[in-house]
Amino acid sequence: MQRLPPPPRSSRKKTPWTRLLPEVGGGIRWITNTDERRCFSYFQYYTIPTLSGFFNSALWEKLVLQMSYAEPAVYHAAVALSAIHQDVEMHGMPLPGQELELYNTWHRFTLEQAGRSFAILNERHFSQDPRLREVMLLCCLLFVLMELLRGRYDDAFQHLEGGLRILNELKAQRQLVTWAPHESAVEEALVAAFAQLDIQAASFKVGGPILRIENELETSVTEDCLLFSNVREARRAIEPLLSRAFGFLMDCWSKLDKEIICHYKWLQQVQQKLFSELNRFSAQFDTFYNYSYTRLSRKDQRGADMINILRHTTSLAIRTSLIRDEVLLSQYQPEYKVNLALIEGVMYKFRERPNYTLDMGVVPPLYIISIGCPDYTLRWRAIELLRSWPHREGVFDSNWAAFIAEEHIKVQLQLQGLHAIDGLSGSVGDSGSPTSSVESKEDSGTEEKSEKGRWSTLGQEEYTIEQGLEKTRCMEDWPCVQSLIAARRRCML
Repeated sequence: MQRLPPPPRSSRKKTPWTRLLPEVGGGIRWITNTDERRCFSYFQYYTIPTLSGFFNSALWEKLVLQMSYAEPAVYHAAVALSAIHQDVEMHGMPLPGQELELYNTWHRFTLEQAGRSFAILNERHFSQDPRLREVMLLCCLLFVLMELLRGRYDDAFQHLEGGLRILNELKAQRQLVTWAPHESAVEEALVAAFAQLDIQAASFKVGGPILRIENELETSVTEDCLLFSNVREARRAIEPLLSRAFGFLMDCWSKLDKEIICHYKWLQQVQQKLFSELNRFSAQFDTFYNYSYTRLSRKDQRGADMINILRHTTSLAIRTSLIRDEVLLSQYQPEYKVNLALIEGVMYKFRERPNYTLDMGVVPPLYIISIGCPDYTLRWRAIELLRSWPHREGVFDSNWAAFIAEEHIKVQLQLQGLHAIDGLSGSVGDSGSPTSSVESKEDSGTEEKSEKGRWSTLGQEEYTIEQGLEKTRCMEDWPCVQSLIAARRRCML
């Protein structure tokens, strides 16, 4: 049996578990050891609030905890996620292909707990228990989140696809989009969580999402008569739009210039339709945002701001997705600058920054700017913002986004005959941009220093795409990797 190291006794090393309530476990009906109870306490009082950091969620705030107390398989899966969460909080999260956990006690404990959960599920495989499907789906979701923290994208996507296929067979996506009643509150929350991950994962593999919730878009929540009454409704309305938009963007970004020209007429039709749908959503969202924002709770304000960022940057990405001419693209530079200032303002306003959420927030928008903006100083500023808040938003990792964006800049500068970006990164603060440095707004002696060692890049300076491709099979299908490799090949010509 794998045991964990004791908690640090020094009060100088503040870690999340020093703020936890007394040990949890009184309501659990099976035998547990001190390490499991310690991790479950961390899960209840730190991991769960972190995962629901952007939006209120019945799944994390109520249902997961209830099922953890009632179902041993869910309990051990939660303990496994908690253990790896504590490890990356202390030591950092690996980039794809980095194997830093070989002799790590926390990783071994994580795998042991996940194995116990698997064993319990296998024992109940032929059970007629009506709750078994919910238990399996919830464990599957926890396994996805666990493997993402380990940097094991192959395993994470395998778990995700398994859960999505179950939901797809049940036609659960129709329940999500058309507001039909669910068999249970657990199922409704699980469908929503898997749909979010499905949309996000489409950015990492050609072929798009499995649930295809955007197929229900025409008859669902984007009708002209709809007015949002809360953040939850706005969020549910934008998710099918993001699903369709991300699929289109991944398709465009992975095409060569000649392919764009060859299919331009059809791509432009799709582009115009998406832009129209986003405009319709924006008209509805603006009404809600302008009249309701000041009356929202602080957490709902954060959620509304994240939706606002996503709709603006996604619209910009769609409108520039077919442009390959630098002169035409430069016309959008002021809008990129405005979007970057909007993101930076939200980051400054909300100082409580979760390190692992299920929801999309600032990472995809900052990545869009760091890849697509024609101004290198703005692109580099977006990369700096990604690094200033090391965290994961579902499938999206800020460290990975910053790494891949910087690699793209290096290659593009080489194509222009330049060979370094040191001067570029140093000049951002003097560029005259309205996006002032986060560090200049914040107390550089407090939060910035406290986060310096947290979720570090773990040897990113020596990390290479080739290292990731060797250990992570699915990476070869990622559009961001494909476009980088193609650009490198052009450098060698």
